[in-house]
Amino acid sequence: MSTNTDVSDDFKRALFALVHRLMPVDGIRFFIYVPWAQLQQDSASHAQLDTMLRQYSETWWAQDPMHPSRYEDQDTAVVSNSMLMSDDEWRQSGIYTGFYQPNGYFHNCDVFFRQQGRIVAVLSLVRRDAAQPFTEAEVAELNRVQPFVEFSLGAIHVASRVISRTSLSAQFHLTARELDVVEIAVTGISNKALCRHLGISLPTLRSHVQNIYTKVGVRSSSELIAKLAPIRFS
Repeated sequence: MSTNTDVSDDFKRALFALVHRLMPVDGIRFFIYVPWAQLQQDSASHAQLDTMLRQYSETWWAQDPMHPSRYEDQDTAVVSNSMLMSDDEWRQSGIYTGFYQPNGYFHNCDVFFRQQGRIVAVLSLVRRDAAQPFTEAEVAELNRVQPFVEFSLGAIHVASRVISRTSLSAQFHLTARELDVVEIAVTGISNKALCRHLGISLPTLRSHVQNIYTKVGVRSSSELIAKLAPIRFS
């Protein structure tokens, strides 16, 4: 399988097996944070999580206190619901009552993977039992293995993307967030979907787009796509 169109299935199987050796979990999700047109973004450990993934991307990402957009400017590598709030506060949150509880899960723990300071992928772990939070020792263990997984992900998948982003940044002086917008915009997806994936509002997106048009020297999305579509981010 070409690593230009998907994260290696062998990588994902090895990653899921590693998690199961480290700690008990009831479900595992791995997803690429910044999507590309031909890229399989999500991979889950069983079918129920596949359904949850669709619900999340359509509705619940905006309420998620662990959405990666909230950690772009931080060094945080691992975060869990128990690190952010008490169980009582979690039970009252919209993301729990509307998303996790109906699907039969209570605890969630996310591991972020970065390249050149930007989050590019997330490993999400869930548990059903409210009495079994992700402990400090387990979070510490995930923090210990995160650098190696991050390196492995970059070695098999992200290297060409980093090269393309670096080239664009040097050529057009685009900021990191503008590069995020560009690499999704050239796929031709809708503004609504683009906002959903990046966790930004439509006015913020429009501001980024106008800055990009000025720097790249185009006047419309069609001109932008025509000029930058040949560039491979994956």
